Amino acid sequence: MKKRLLAALLALSMVAALAVSCGDDGTSSSDSSGSSSGSSTVADDEEIVTEITLPITEEKVTFTEWRSWSNDWMSNYGEVKGIQKIEELTNVRVEYTCVPTSSATEKFGLLLASGEYPSMVQGNTTTLAYPGGQDAGVADGVLLDMTEYVRKYMPNYRALLEEYEDIKQIAITDEGRNVGIYMIRCYVDGHNQEVVIENEPAWCGMTVRKDWLDELNMEVPRTIDELHDVLVAFKDNYGAWMHLYKDGTIGNDYILSAYGVMQDFYLVDGGTEVAFGPSTDAYKEYLKLMRDWYAEGLIDPDFSSTNSTYILTDHEYFANNKCGVGMSYQGTCGNYHYYNGYTSEEDIWLEPIEGPVLNEGDTTVSTFPSYVATMPNLIFTSVPEEDRATLAKFLDWHYTYDYAVIASFGVEGESYEIDEDSEWYYVWTDTVMKPTTEGMTSSAARALYGLFNNVGFMNWKAQFEINEATGNTWSAYSYEVWGRQTDDIMIPSDASFTTDEANEYNNLYVDIETYVEENTVQFIMGNVDIDAGWDNYLSGLESLNVARCQELRQASVDRFYNKVWLLEQ
Repeated sequence: MKKRLLAALLALSMVAALAVSCGDDGTSSSDSSGSSSGSSTVADDEEIVTEITLPITEEKVTFTEWRSWSNDWMSNYGEVKGIQKIEELTNVRVEYTCVPTSSATEKFGLLLASGEYPSMVQGNTTTLAYPGGQDAGVADGVLLDMTEYVRKYMPNYRALLEEYEDIKQIAITDEGRNVGIYMIRCYVDGHNQEVVIENEPAWCGMTVRKDWLDELNMEVPRTIDELHDVLVAFKDNYGAWMHLYKDGTIGNDYILSAYGVMQDFYLVDGGTEVAFGPSTDAYKEYLKLMRDWYAEGLIDPDFSSTNSTYILTDHEYFANNKCGVGMSYQGTCGNYHYYNGYTSEEDIWLEPIEGPVLNEGDTTVSTFPSYVATMPNLIFTSVPEEDRATLAKFLDWHYTYDYAVIASFGVEGESYEIDEDSEWYYVWTDTVMKPTTEGMTSSAARALYGLFNNVGFMNWKAQFEINEATGNTWSAYSYEVWGRQTDDIMIPSDASFTTDEANEYNNLYVDIETYVEENTVQFIMGNVDIDAGWDNYLSGLESLNVARCQELRQASVDRFYNKVWLLEQ
């Protein structure tokens, strides 16, 4: 998984270089109505907007957005009813170019190389990030520096940055700018008419066949030793094993992280010092454990040739009783496989579990991370100067309560009604809960109205009522279980490289990652003795200049934790 990511970033960096060379826990303080007006004038006679008025503009303005998106029931994101409602209220139209996720990275690189840019790109910090970081995009004249626009025209967004340190830490660049405008995770409290800023817990994690545990009268494993006993019982009684990714780890370095390291660079003891997991004695101990388990037949015998890309969506692993312990999404736990027809076994039940630890009472220190500020909209200099203030105000309205309701639930009277006596306040209509289109689920019907992964507030809890109403009670429970884990040793995804650093790092690390993966597999399968071959393995890492990669990664982390926001200088 990491190897694919680095390859994509390397390719993206090369494409961007070509483009340049060719000329080119609290509650939100945001306005709850999004419809009042007001402004003030500073000493230099510069108008500062303090609240957003609707419509945003009297004369309709159109912007363009490029995004990774696909849907079986719509051909374009602009067909979402909530998008159309937003246009009606704001008088701002967004025309969308949508590309499938499977080809988004490649097409984003081609977009950058073309020199023909939309107004915005719905990006992220990995596969759809500007090569060299957002500051590099500003220096190249491609991305728009939004710092002054945030100061002058985006009161709601700026208030969030000022109030929530974790949001600001992510949303400002290493050089202190506002460039990308970030999606903020939250939930909507209808009874109190407020948006509550709250990060989504881990949405993916380890699971175990609970129905088998019950048959064997065994408890959910918490420690590595307990997991070993479960795997032995699963092998002996069901011929099943634990899934392992082809790089020799499970998921986001679960099990390995029990030793305090990751199969990559990580933060020592959750601090700010960077170290490389595969060169530590702890990694060696993990390899010995996996070697023993592999020799006992407790691990997928074909793990080294399994396409890890599809593990989370290849439901046959669990449905065919091959896998007793593995990775799942929060929506595929419980009796998902029976409910959706992947198996005829009514009793199948995937129980979410925390990553195993060495000692009872320890906390799992690695998880699938989720960030409260994520998926920034990158604004391009292609936006005409006369329209930039309008775009800033339009984006700022996305951080109001009214927007959050539309994004979460769609259109009142069509996809939801208000019921003040209900737990949820906003209640889905039969249009969503009982769609008449053949083959359409309630979740798919909801997507016809509400917005997901869109700039502004993103209510990650909106799906819960639908889940519970359709019998899926395990999504919330999965969040609860996986939410007990921490991600302290993980390097923040927004700790970015400069363009020169990215080029140097990627050129070095692609070989290092391949070397680590190949040797890890050989050690686990017993083809190379770990004790006898360890020193030679470390010498190989040293020759690949892993120390220089560590220096570059440390520099990126240091900058991340030492940012100074330009608006606070």
